[in-house]
Amino acid sequence: AATSVARMAARFAGLPYTFTAHARDIFHKKTQADDLRCKLRDAAAVITVSEYNLNFLRETYGSVAARVERVHNGLDLARFPYTAPDHRTNVIVAIGRLVEKKGFSDLIDACAVLARGDTEFRCEIIGTGELVVDLRGQAERLGLKNRIKFMGALPQTDVIEHVRRAAVLVAPSVIGSDGNREGLPTVLPEAMALGTPCVATTLTGIPEAIQDGRTGLLVSPHDPPSLAAAIKRLLVNPALRVELAARARNLAETDFDLYRNTRHLREIFAGSVPEAH
Repeated sequence: AATSVARMAARFAGLPYTFTAHARDIFHKKTQADDLRCKLRDAAAVITVSEYNLNFLRETYGSVAARVERVHNGLDLARFPYTAPDHRTNVIVAIGRLVEKKGFSDLIDACAVLARGDTEFRCEIIGTGELVVDLRGQAERLGLKNRIKFMGALPQTDVIEHVRRAAVLVAPSVIGSDGNREGLPTVLPEAMALGTPCVATTLTGIPEAIQDGRTGLLVSPHDPPSLAAAIKRLLVNPALRVELAARARNLAETDFDLYRNTRHLREIFAGSVPEAH
């Protein structure tokens, strides 16, 4: 919707416009292909946040998507200081809106698998959304009321502290029934920067950040037993946590640094503006 306004304003003012296409803009079932094609065609530059999104746009929209460029979301890494995760308690943390595409139902099922295997853990789910009642009910039915805590929405400073203390961050993303899916959840590079090892699914742009066995662990979506096994690997193996976390921090510094990525954005914007403007 913001790009619709920018496109009209640009037409009235005789100025160029640019926009960023996030996952919902690209994959949601309400996305109108003809509308997006016009926006891609008329924009002076288009950004998207993952190689997966970039490839999808170019394959789907052809020549009008030729000027789309991938720029990862950036972090102010000074706000996300690294600490090694070797001496952390068995806390699992997950963050996001409580909606289908986040896959939190699979995480709750994975927690049930861990509990049946006598793994000691506590799970914190941070966020609010339309599925809060359903997810709470699922946790209670599975006997996890004392294991899983729904934290609600928290300020970013508190979120950072919860992630910094956790042994594992889990992003069990799935494709929603409405076609919506993640592009590359920002919570992953945030956790990587802080030194919290991640377990995530193989969807969309996630493997660009979480490289299986190198910067984190990946499992297939909708596979709670595999999700539980990956989480347990990290809970019981501090040395593996440290190994993955160190590589993940290096990747965060290389690919997700705010200042490096905004410099790239400025270059794209400068190159897209005619001399007259």
